[in-house]
This record gives sequence, C-alpha cells and structure tokens, in this order.
Amino acid sequence: MKLTSKQNELISNIYNNRRLKNKAILEERIREVYDAVPEIEEINKKIATTSISAARLAIEGNRDALNSLSSEIEILSNDKRVCLVGAGYPIDYLDEIFDCPKCHDTGYINGQECDCLKRTVVTALYSQSNLKEVLKRENFENFNFDYYDNDYVDESTGKTSSENIEDIVDYAHSYIKNFKKDKSSLLFYGSAGTGKTFLINCIAKELIENAFSVIYLSAVQFFDILADESFRNGKASAYKSVSLSEILDCDLLVIDDLGTEMPTSFTGSALFNCLNERLLRQKATIISTNLGIEDIKKVYTERIFSRALGNYKLFKFFGDDIRIKSKFYD
Repeated sequence: MKLTSKQNELISNIYNNRRLKNKAILEERIREVYDAVPEIEEINKKIATTSISAARLAIEGNRDALNSLSSEIEILSNDKRVCLVGAGYPIDYLDEIFDCPKCHDTGYINGQECDCLKRTVVTALYSQSNLKEVLKRENFENFNFDYYDNDYVDESTGKTSSENIEDIVDYAHSYIKNFKKDKSSLLFYGSAGTGKTFLINCIAKELIENAFSVIYLSAVQFFDILADESFRNGKASAYKSVSLSEILDCDLLVIDDLGTEMPTSFTGSALFNCLNERLLRQKATIISTNLGIEDIKKVYTERIFSRALGNYKLFKFFGDDIRIKSKFYD
C-alpha cells in the first residue's frame, strides 16, 4: 500500500486525533468519578505509588518484594472495581478507551498492519478521489445490463450494444484483478450516455477498496489544475486540493469527458506531458470522451493521437442513451 506523504500525514493525524479524543473522554470520566467517589482517587494514588516501587524493585531484581507489591496492586485494583460498581458505574469505566482494541489505536499489531489501518487508508483514498458520494450509487452492484440491447449492431465492431458492454465489463473485472501487476491505461470513447463514466466509477470503487489511490477529475478540472500549476498567476484553482504531484503519482488517474474543455495550444501540450509522464512512471490512466477517434486526432494533434493509440487500450461504447432509459426502468 503506497501512500503519498500527504496521505500518510492525514492518516497519522486521524490516529493521533483518535487517541487524543479517547484520552479526553477518560480524563473527564476520572474527574467525574473522583467527585462522586473520593475513595477511588485515593486508591488510584496508592496504585501509582506502589507501581513506582514495583518498577524500582524489578530493576533491582528483588523478585520476592516485587511479587508482594504486584499482589498489593491487584488487591487495590479489585477494591477500585468494587467501589466503581457500588457507585453504579460499569466495571471498566476507568479503563483506557480505544476505537480499535486490537491495536490500541496505533494501526499496527506486532509490526503488521491492523485491519483498522486498512479501513482508514481506504477512507482517506475515498476522500482524495473526489468520488466518495457518487460511488455509493455507481458501482458494479448497481450496473444494469438491461440498458443495453441487441437491436443495434455496430459496423466497426460487429457487436450488438449488449455483447459489447458484456465484453467491456468482463475486461474491467480482469483489469481490477490484475491491476497490481498490469497497470494498463484505457480510453473509453463513444456517444454520450452509453455508460463510460458509470463503468469508470465501478472500476474506481473496486480499486479504492483494494487500497489503490484514485483521483477523478473532469477534463475541465484537470486542465484548470495544470494551468494554475504552469502559470501561477495568483488565481488559485477551485480544485487546488489536488496537487500536480498527486496527479502524476496516484495509482489511477481518471480524466472524464475529455473534449469538453476549451481547446488551446496549452491543453494539447499539457495533456501530452501528463500522459507521457504517467506512462514513464508506469501509472494507469483512464480517459473517457464523447469524441470519436478521428475527432481526437483533429482536436489534440497527431502526437497526442499516436500516444493514446499506441499505449492505451481502446474501448468503444455505443447504444441508446441509458440515462434516458434509466428513467423508464426506474
């Protein structure tokens, strides 16, 4: 699980905040109990004093005296529990508090990652991806093959829209399964409303759940960040929470709706530089566009066109607009 320094800092802060929160809760409980049952405060003072003496004897190697003090501490601890229960408190009311009792909110058990750390990492990755809410709806569980039919056959592929989407989804599952070893880049193209973005989100969700970092940006957002990074004209991007280094280093970068941005000489060169750099770093990118292959060539020049065709796996989406169909199905 490779994380950026920013992500590591975020996760470290999450665990620090958990420990601070639980420490504050325990301190408040201690004050409450001491006010209600002063005897418990006295017992705790005796336990602390006896523990210091026991530690000193342990260093000196006086086993008999140490065993005697250990027994005394156990008796005092039992007296404290009796007082707590007698005052109407749970027996563990003054025990240390942890969100995760297994790792005591450290994230590790004997040097191995705790399950809670893996969940925390996934949560952080969801936050970074810009997809947290949408992936609750757009995922494989909600993917509906009924939106694709066999009435239309695409001339270039010889497939119906139903056959085509089944093949693409099969590939998507294989892509996710093998992502750790084979981070191929993909180009989803075809008419609007044929499910390109939905399937990208399905892929993104599965990869995030497996602790891969994913950043989703619309084409407009993507170029806005790159323009701000290049020109530094003092006008911060609305999406500045995502840095250029994260765009270049994340496991999967999604650029959605390529072609909806205002094309300029800058967008062409910036796109090429980013795609080229990610290919050199062996990082996966998925691009979706409503443009056809020839249109991409016209808009983004031969250099971009060749780079995409030469290094990306291409998938054509076609069929009816499923956004319209879904209203009737729903």
